[in-house]
Amino acid sequence: MLSRVANNLFWMDRYMERSYGLLNLIKTNYNSTLDSGDYSSWNNILKTYMGIDESKERDDYLDSISVINFMLFDLENPNTMANIVTKARENARSVQEHISRELWLSVNKYYLNISDENLSSTFKKTDPIEFVNEMLQFNHIYYSVADITQERGNAYCFMNLGKYLERVVQSVEFLSVRINSLSEKNQKLSESFFWKNLLISIGGYQLYVKTYKSIFNVENIIEMITINENFPRSIRYSIIKLFIHIERLNNYNQLNDKELLFHVGKLKNLCLDYEIPMVAVALQWCLRHPMVSTIIPGVSNPEEALQNLEAVSVEIPDQFWNDLEPLVMDMSDSRYIVEIKDVIE
Repeated sequence: MLSRVANNLFWMDRYMERSYGLLNLIKTNYNSTLDSGDYSSWNNILKTYMGIDESKERDDYLDSISVINFMLFDLENPNTMANIVTKARENARSVQEHISRELWLSVNKYYLNISDENLSSTFKKTDPIEFVNEMLQFNHIYYSVADITQERGNAYCFMNLGKYLERVVQSVEFLSVRINSLSEKNQKLSESFFWKNLLISIGGYQLYVKTYKSIFNVENIIEMITINENFPRSIRYSIIKLFIHIERLNNYNQLNDKELLFHVGKLKNLCLDYEIPMVAVALQWCLRHPMVSTIIPGVSNPEEALQNLEAVSVEIPDQFWNDLEPLVMDMSDSRYIVEIKDVIE
């Protein structure tokens, strides 16, 4: 798989996970501000997630609505929901041949919904929680479609790497936003409301009740979000999933063909005997064919382009090509190399 494709798959799922986390954070903080009456917590969230550092006092319900509206629809800040979903859709569009049609349609539908010019005014007229819940349904559909329709292979693994890495980052940020304001002897009531609502928003309430017998404690919630391996949004669970998908990528792309490895080993040894770089042999071997006048190797940086230019200029004696020919013919008989003339014919 091309690195560009892997990168787009990785970021497609990462942006979708980021949008899901942002919606849950908005839902959590909105509910906690209603319960506690403390609206100043929006400042920390704007600083952490939107990169906006301001000390504006927020002391009423309308401040919450204006902040949420900004976090959802502002087009100038790259971290808002509208821009995150747009980026997810751009990545999905560039790798449509590697994802299922249903998955592409779910991302595109999400984009079309949030890019609707009338959606911001609709938000201001409806209950914020109801609106956020409707937005979360797009994420739930995306995850369901990906699980049901996406083939298990390299693409699926790169998607999950993006998702679980973003989940780890979000969990750490969720905790860092609040842990710094906690102390062992002083836990404000507003903090308790936040942690309770966070647990409900990320779907961990039932597991918490089963594990800790309904006894609410901030330390227990932090423990569950960090090291509980049975909670799908915990840091430990996500890291385990990252390891699993990295192992799968290794297995999917492992070179097990002993015959091919044997031929490659002989080519490598021949290059070592003549002290010629293999890249020089590869490039000049293509140019030796009378019907080939130019080769355009792909490069990832300017340094690699200069290395290729130097490789083409390396002097290779005729005896090397004479020694190489039987090895190449042997590999051709072994179905690994097709001569250029056969391709043209």
